[in-house]
Amino acid sequence: MLAAGICFGTTTAQETTQAITLQEAIELSYRQSPVLEAQRQAQEAAVLNRKSVWGLRMPQLGIGAAYTYMSKDIKAFDLNKEKEAALQAIGQMPLPFPIPGEVIQAVQGLDLSLTLQKKQFATVGATAAVPIYMGGKINAAVNAAKIGVEKSDQEAAKAQTDLFAQVVERYYGLSLAHHVLKVREEVTEGMRKHLDDAIKLEANGMIASTEKLYAEMFLAQAEGEQTAAGLQIGTINRALGASLNREAQYLPVTALFIVDSLRPLAHYQERVKQNSPILKQVELTRRLAEEGVRAARASFLPEVAAMGAVNAWDWQLTQLAPRWMVGAGVKLRIFDGLGSEYKHASAKRQVRQVEAMQVQAENDLMTLTEKLYNQLKSSAAEVNALQATVTFAESYLDAKQRAFSEGIAPSSDVVDARMNLAKAKVERLAAAYTFDVTLAQLLALAGETEAFGSYMFQPDFRAINND
Repeated sequence: MLAAGICFGTTTAQETTQAITLQEAIELSYRQSPVLEAQRQAQEAAVLNRKSVWGLRMPQLGIGAAYTYMSKDIKAFDLNKEKEAALQAIGQMPLPFPIPGEVIQAVQGLDLSLTLQKKQFATVGATAAVPIYMGGKINAAVNAAKIGVEKSDQEAAKAQTDLFAQVVERYYGLSLAHHVLKVREEVTEGMRKHLDDAIKLEANGMIASTEKLYAEMFLAQAEGEQTAAGLQIGTINRALGASLNREAQYLPVTALFIVDSLRPLAHYQERVKQNSPILKQVELTRRLAEEGVRAARASFLPEVAAMGAVNAWDWQLTQLAPRWMVGAGVKLRIFDGLGSEYKHASAKRQVRQVEAMQVQAENDLMTLTEKLYNQLKSSAAEVNALQATVTFAESYLDAKQRAFSEGIAPSSDVVDARMNLAKAKVERLAAAYTFDVTLAQLLALAGETEAFGSYMFQPDFRAINND
């Protein structure tokens, strides 16, 4: 769990205000995010696609029915015409006795033909085909589907780390905006008190009227900056609500913080190499390209398959047709217009392209890691330096206020001192905000977002509030 610190001394919240820790915001975004839901659906689709590809290894079974109508029957021979000619010849021959008419009629009724297949017939049967060797095409497809599952997992991990960095940025941005509003309220209240003092001193003849006008001018400016700070809270609150997929008036209660001790740069760079979802996606893309080479190479190899069929039912089908059959076939492409050669060459070029991208991606991520690491060190140092500035500015403002009340310092000195104090406070808070956001980006890059909370338990952890 992320440690929580109260960011504000006193806060007047509306009934709709929802106090929320950073850990609660992150967990809510993980549950509610449409982006992560889309990635979960993509993961399930990739798993189902992998299961479907396994079917390429299985026998392909089918049931078919067919009805056929031909122009005429298929006959082996037909002697009916010769029969008529023979009867006519016999009738013209001088015979010692006449042939009975019953015999002639019986002969005329004989069908002297052999029908192999009637012109109408129907069949219902089952077929089966079993791939024996496809040149490695099936193995390549199965491996590609497996890589697709791994790639969808890494895409989901990348989406989650991006969402984590976004929530941290908007959560602490809202916290910073509340702190800035409080600083602007302090400036406005201080300017109002300073104007009251100026009015009293002018009434006693201790300062000129221009000093009072100067205080009035900067009070109006402070009120305008306070209004702008309040509007900024609303904008960032809506952005945080969009990340959490839930609209509310959020009040961050996990404090801005810094730590001075960080692990060496090499530690983070090594974690990026091992865990970065970006590098893992590029590696999976390279493996996918290699499977594409294997699939293209299969075009040069023979394909072997076994097949079979059985006739389950028929109507008017010739008895000469077999009731079942089994066999095996071999297919080898001899020439296809050099298409296979070009596809294979293209697949190999894609592998080389991804390998080059992989080297570049690693170099870019190492550079980005170093940049973020240096930003962390710089932000922590800036917070420490600004703390001394805030302490001095508070002491300086107190001295100028006393001098003004005694009539020995102009109003501008008090205004400038107060504005410098506000500037130092805001810059200190902004530096802490930069530290926290940069740390989230670095851990997201390294795929170690769950380690963010551990920094809040380090001995040198310091909450940065408006003090």
